[in-house]
Amino acid sequence: MAALCRLVVLALVFISALLTFAQTPSLHGIEVGDLDRSAQPCDDFYQFANGTWRANNPIPASMARWSRRWQAGEFAKDRLHDILEAAAAEKNAPKGGVDQVIGDYYGACMDEARVNARGIEPLKPWFAKIDAARDLAGLQDVMAELHDIIVNAPFALASQSDPHKPAWVLADIGASGISLPDRDYYLKPEPRFKEAREKYVVHVITMLKLAGWDQKSAAEGAQTIMGMETKLAEASLDNVALRDPAATDHNTTFAQLQAMAPHVDWSGYFKHKHLPTDVDLNVDQPKFMQEVDRQMQQNSVADWKIYLKWQLLDSVAGSLSAPIVEEDFAFKGKYLAGVAEMKPRWKRCAESTDQLLGEALGKKYVEKYFPPEAKARMQDMVRNLLVAMRDDILTRPWMSDDTKEKAMAKIATFNPKIGYPDKWKDYSHVDIRRDAFFEDMIAGRKFVEEDDRAQIGKAVDRGRWGMTPPTSDAYYNPLLNEIVFPAGILQPPAFDINAVDAVNYGAIGVVIGHEISHGFDDEGAQFDFLGRLRNWWTDADLKDFQARAACVANQFDHYFIEKDIHHNGKLVLGESIGDLGGAKIAFLAYQKSLEGKPRPADVDGFTPEQQFFVAWGQFRGDEIRPEAARLMVQSDPHPIAKYRVIGPLSNLPEFQKAWSCKADAPMVRPEGQRCEVW
Repeated sequence: MAALCRLVVLALVFISALLTFAQTPSLHGIEVGDLDRSAQPCDDFYQFANGTWRANNPIPASMARWSRRWQAGEFAKDRLHDILEAAAAEKNAPKGGVDQVIGDYYGACMDEARVNARGIEPLKPWFAKIDAARDLAGLQDVMAELHDIIVNAPFALASQSDPHKPAWVLADIGASGISLPDRDYYLKPEPRFKEAREKYVVHVITMLKLAGWDQKSAAEGAQTIMGMETKLAEASLDNVALRDPAATDHNTTFAQLQAMAPHVDWSGYFKHKHLPTDVDLNVDQPKFMQEVDRQMQQNSVADWKIYLKWQLLDSVAGSLSAPIVEEDFAFKGKYLAGVAEMKPRWKRCAESTDQLLGEALGKKYVEKYFPPEAKARMQDMVRNLLVAMRDDILTRPWMSDDTKEKAMAKIATFNPKIGYPDKWKDYSHVDIRRDAFFEDMIAGRKFVEEDDRAQIGKAVDRGRWGMTPPTSDAYYNPLLNEIVFPAGILQPPAFDINAVDAVNYGAIGVVIGHEISHGFDDEGAQFDFLGRLRNWWTDADLKDFQARAACVANQFDHYFIEKDIHHNGKLVLGESIGDLGGAKIAFLAYQKSLEGKPRPADVDGFTPEQQFFVAWGQFRGDEIRPEAARLMVQSDPHPIAKYRVIGPLSNLPEFQKAWSCKADAPMVRPEGQRCEVW
């Protein structure tokens, strides 16, 4: 009998094991259905990797770009929608608790009938404040109040780690106060910029009329606004210059600030902001501040009132009634980005909640959708990528031992942040009401501004995050030498716990490598292991590095989106070095992860190496509207997706080997033109 019982137990264990095995999903490879088999990987890898998906999934009317990655970002908002609907339905949530704060904010935003019935009523108290100013001093008082709600005109105040004492936070005064995408839209003579200026003036007139101005006043006001903004644009650095941290590094005393812009009441402004006049201070663009001072001196109080009213209206337009929201979208969304229609209101309300109350919403998001095993697997990958970057640098024949030693110190002090912060922000004192969306938005903005300003004059809080947990993105901060990956990006197609390692290393692995490489791109390489802005290179090594970077800039200078419009290689240089270095070290890390293990089997007919590269092509497989592409080429430091796939991979011998590409294939750059930084 005992023997029979043992047999029964063994049989049950065996059956249980079989069932467990049957229920455990096998790890999958790339999305083979996305491939365009009519394209050759050695000819156009972007088309090969994701051409069928793009053909079968046209850009939705409410989006400027579309791919599996963008689809995943919108799917994350579906999850936020569920969280917010549940919070909004909770009628007895404790005041100041997460559910009350996010639920009432979202609920008030979703009450479109109430928002529309109020029209421009919420703006009237603010317009009255501006109108009540009798002189420049009164206007500057109102300007300081507008800064409290992140209407940063004509300059902005924010906290920033001191680039020379990065453990300390200083006050940073930056250029702001123009409404077109960048300075070139005001200044360049090409037809597309001239047309944008004409459309902008019409847009301003329409918006001012919706805010209660008559035709004559609106038309005259638009010309005043355009004139003031154009002069500010002329005094601003262009996008390429802004990428050089040395160009905006101007440690300034309070006395020097007063001398730079003597017609600004800096004592009153600092008192309003609760900042001592001896606070550590940086002025990004002294020439811009001199132009602000000139306009303070020479422009009439009436002109400044027009300008400030417009800056307020433009900043909060999305939170007002439907006619203003629709006109704001018609110019910024339809005209500038080519988007056909607005996102549904629930999605705009979810995005607004994330922007202003992001860690309250993010806490609920990670509790529900970010499992501990995902964080653990990401931590392993980040460690492997850092080891790969270290090994790669040590093998660079063009770097001296002295420079390598300093690079090793930087690798050793990288601080990875994954998923969400260890300490959540406290929103309990933010006064959010279910019946007053505009005021809720103002309260949210005040919290964001005060939370940032409170850091000034203190030691750096290294636990703070620059993105909210649901954000589908990542970043590198050179001043803190940290790489940050919010939970929102850690989902397919970037990261999939059910995918083989080759796919994860080819997607999120390259993203990790990209952010690590930012520590050694043309901008990040100017900061040392402590985050200080100082040269740690030997002269010869720096010259060699700059020549290698110039190769990448030249490569992207020759990537066109239209006949006469091409990328500016210097503008996209940092991101392109990041992609090139990221792809290389992610591949090295993947190879290193296989050491001592059996070679993984091919999946769906593709080798592990091929899957790695396809995963990157599928993650970066954006289709983009022509208008959005023009906007990106002009002002975005990122290349369009096609060239983020083709550009780095065409430089890699590992890619050529994986696909057996001939030396003269389009996806193989000639050896003399091949770029290699890391």
